[in-house]
Amino acid sequence: MRSLSLPTVLALGLLAAACGGDAPPAQTEAPAAEPSQAVAPALTVTILEPAEGAEVQGPNVTVLLTASGIEIVPAGELREGTGHHHLYLDADLTDASAPVPTIPGQIVHLGTGASEFTFENVAPGVHRLIAVVADGLHMPIQPWVVYTVTFIVK
Repeated sequence: MRSLSLPTVLALGLLAAACGGDAPPAQTEAPAAEPSQAVAPALTVTILEPAEGAEVQGPNVTVLLTASGIEIVPAGELREGTGHHHLYLDADLTDASAPVPTIPGQIVHLGTGASEFTFENVAPGVHRLIAVVADGLHMPIQPWVVYTVTFIVK
């Protein structure tokens, strides 16, 4: 092992001092713990059927939904953390500041708290389906709890 000369050792010491080589002061007690913050669960809705890109034998199309972070209940219930499903078939989302409307065959309320619905007489071709969770007064939950799939009816 090679030993360092005295001038090299002194130069290294000066470099360390010039670079702020002072050790941080010793901590005498542990830092105070941050108060724990309850993290709200993520609210999601998912269209299980039909799956994205699925080919469905028509003319009837059954939709199966699931949600997490929110309890699905009948319309009219106004409890925090609850809502119910709405389905948009080949329709664009409506204004978030107004209740979800009903348009037969296009915008459907699952006001009983159901998570399944069958659209009847859906024409062959490509279709877009959007699921939205809204509160007991049909106002979309904010931020939007929404899920979209495109599927084909044969």
